[in-house]
Amino acid sequence: MSVAGAKVVVNPWYRQFYLQRGDAPWASDQLSPAGIERALEERGGFVYVGTSMYGNPVEVTLELHDEAPSPHEGADRVTEVSLSGSGPLGILNWGDNEPRLVFELPEGPLRLRASFSGLAAADAHPDNDVSGEELSPERVLLQLWPGPPAEPAEIRAWAR
Repeated sequence: MSVAGAKVVVNPWYRQFYLQRGDAPWASDQLSPAGIERALEERGGFVYVGTSMYGNPVEVTLELHDEAPSPHEGADRVTEVSLSGSGPLGILNWGDNEPRLVFELPEGPLRLRASFSGLAAADAHPDNDVSGEELSPERVLLQLWPGPPAEPAEIRAWAR
């Protein structure tokens, strides 16, 4: 059951934006090829989220659940990681130190699932490889719930 939610529009650059839990250290320079391919990677409370479009704004929905929700049925790609650290979750544009949104979280380890929708439309968009002002057709749903640390998982791969 969802216990809290929020929406925000972020401005990615180089096909990415970030999440930062509490005072987690910046870790965008520590991404692995697997994390980039998965479009989701966590390093000590810092999270990389990949996008399909180079730099157009993307709508992000956050949901906090009290237990693991079902994966979003309409999503093109669904991936999961564990979220460590403590404190609230800041949602940041690429290159910004100040969060666009601060989302309160319970203490302790969490699972984080990212569901990406509208990927084919984003890939076909004329601004795909450049930056534009128009809202990307891609949507990102971030679901969080309490859970022990576990390996990253790809629940649904995107078949391009």
